[in-house]
Amino acid sequence: MEWIPLVSTALGAAIGVGSTLLADRARWRRDRAGQDLDVRRQLYADYTAALSRIRTALNECAQEDIPTAERTRKVREVFLTPGAYEIRHQLAIVAPPEIVDAARSAFVVLRDTRDLLAAGASVDDAAYADLEERFDAAVAALRTLMRLDLGAAKSITER
Repeated sequence: MEWIPLVSTALGAAIGVGSTLLADRARWRRDRAGQDLDVRRQLYADYTAALSRIRTALNECAQEDIPTAERTRKVREVFLTPGAYEIRHQLAIVAPPEIVDAARSAFVVLRDTRDLLAAGASVDDAAYADLEERFDAAVAALRTLMRLDLGAAKSITER
């Protein structure tokens, strides 16, 4: 019996099956990486939108003239409503450490703003203006890191 045709057929089948498995594995990795990127993109958008909603709500509270007890309750309520706490915990699971740190930094500035307003500060206070500037800088840094993580240009003007 001739073994060469049998061995060459078996070897050809093994090479064919092996290359198919490798191609499927590569496609799976590529699809998985794309899904991971989509998840991060959505979380990044949700988080920055939540931060923006908190900032707007806090700014509205800073401009209102409401009694201290009610103001404290309202400031805390508008701070929690957009869900930034929850999204931040999700970011901690899927985002790189530098983005988690930057996300926390922006959040802490808003938390400090909340505490300042709960203590009775208004939009005219220098401390409030300082926190607004710090928030702008923190969010700009966060967005830059997010764009880099997503493979986008540093700035939309650099295209």
